[in-house]
Amino acid sequence: MLKARLFPVFCCILLCVGITSASPIILNEYNAVGGTQFLNGVSSEDPDKDRDGGYASDSYFGRVMGNGGDWFELVVIQDHLDIRRWKFDIFVAGEFDETVWLTNHSIWSDLRSGTIITISEDVPADISYDPFAGDWWINVQAKNGVSSSYIESTNFPVNNNDWQLRIKTAANVIQYGRCGEGTVTGVGVNDMEIFRLEGDPSASITPSSTLYNDGITLSTFGSENHWPGGNAQDFTTLRAPVPEPATVFLLGLGSLALLRKRRR
Repeated sequence: MLKARLFPVFCCILLCVGITSASPIILNEYNAVGGTQFLNGVSSEDPDKDRDGGYASDSYFGRVMGNGGDWFELVVIQDHLDIRRWKFDIFVAGEFDETVWLTNHSIWSDLRSGTIITISEDVPADISYDPFAGDWWINVQAKNGVSSSYIESTNFPVNNNDWQLRIKTAANVIQYGRCGEGTVTGVGVNDMEIFRLEGDPSASITPSSTLYNDGITLSTFGSENHWPGGNAQDFTTLRAPVPEPATVFLLGLGSLALLRKRRR
């Protein structure tokens, strides 16, 4: 009888653990291409092509040396997430290297699930973010000497030397990571590759998920990941909570009409 009474309590505890352990934001991709290298290197026969005779490139930068420099990309999993003053701990070769802080700016106060965030040294900030209008991307620039309106003004490394990221709240509560090269069995990253999630982003993705992999083509700064075989991430489920503006307007009219009816 006692076991039967305790069973619902036990199930409730398990459910709560599952909810609190789900990551509200995850690492989606980072650039490990060296500053003097190209994605997938350079052909010995044609300097315009990569090692396989193709044109490996990034969807935003194109085929450029360094593949856009130091940058990493995140995806918001939890709807209406507030990440003001959150921290990104960066590790290189197993050792702590740098912490980059977000500011208290309102752009970080109410992020919708399915939002893509890129943190880059060389790309100027773009916070035109408007999920209602289909703009799900925020890019901020962290670099010595640039504006610190959205993120700390400091350089940070991203490379192929067992680079890893850990995400923490302002109160130093770990939300994700460490994640990167060395956290996923069998995945190594060289200086002509990227590291990416080859699957749909969700709360079930852990830092050691086998869906993380290295890649020599199809880099996608600021957009959904793609990988060989015609595969691409699907954000439909994550972005479903955001209604269309017309829907919001119609719902508002409906509520107003109902209120008037009740008053009569």
